Amino acid sequence: MANAYVLLEIPEGNDIVMARLSEMGFEAFEENDENITAYLPALLYNPEFQSEVNLLLAEAGFHGQWSNMEARNWNEVWESNFSPVEVTNVCRVRANFHEADPAYPYEIVIQPKMAFGTGHHQTTYMMIKLMAGIEFKDQKVFDFGCGTGILAIFASMRGALSVFANDIENESYINTLENAEVNQIGNIIAKEGGLEVIEDQLFDIILANINRNVLLASAQRLASLSRPGGILLLSGILETDYDVITETFINAGFNLNKKEQKDAWLCLEWHKTL
Repeated sequence: MANAYVLLEIPEGNDIVMARLSEMGFEAFEENDENITAYLPALLYNPEFQSEVNLLLAEAGFHGQWSNMEARNWNEVWESNFSPVEVTNVCRVRANFHEADPAYPYEIVIQPKMAFGTGHHQTTYMMIKLMAGIEFKDQKVFDFGCGTGILAIFASMRGALSVFANDIENESYINTLENAEVNQIGNIIAKEGGLEVIEDQLFDIILANINRNVLLASAQRLASLSRPGGILLLSGILETDYDVITETFINAGFNLNKKEQKDAWLCLEWHKTL
């Protein structure tokens, strides 16, 4: 079933374990003051997999709590817990039930429903922060793994000529279109699927806030979609992923231009070599 997950609750603060779980296929990590909930697509779960993860946790000196979850209504979580996210003094992310704040040059209205990407997670926050320093006017942009569409929408607000977006989850693809309409954005073309749904073309700016396994597997394809001198902005990367990510993308033809870190998470800005 789409968007069905197995959840693993672990103690907060072990970045090495989080990195290993990411390598094993866990797609997202939701943090609070006491613990971290890791999300594993249900199709990847089996008893042998659970035993392997339990052994990893035991080696780190703790155990996790497993549970099953069908498609989660992120909108309920949003409305019960959400306060607006303010990224420096440039961009504010809010829900439609929050009052607008004209003090911010950009405001993005997001209703996530079943998709990830509200600005709360460190990776989304850093992507928006670095995007605020990039010139988007008249640029052709690709948002790889668009989630709620938050990055695609911000790119359009910043003056992008066109924005292509994709996501393998049907709910995310639909949510991107819904949020684009809410924000009165008309130049986002969204497709459901992986990189295979993006036609061969060259983009000026590529945005990719996904997990490290997808990034590693997609490096060469992203290079083929990036124009010479183009910008590639990556996140979804833990500090422990830095070496393997940098080696892979340097080999794919990119030079690292900027590195941002928030807690254990990284956001990397690359430029395509000529």
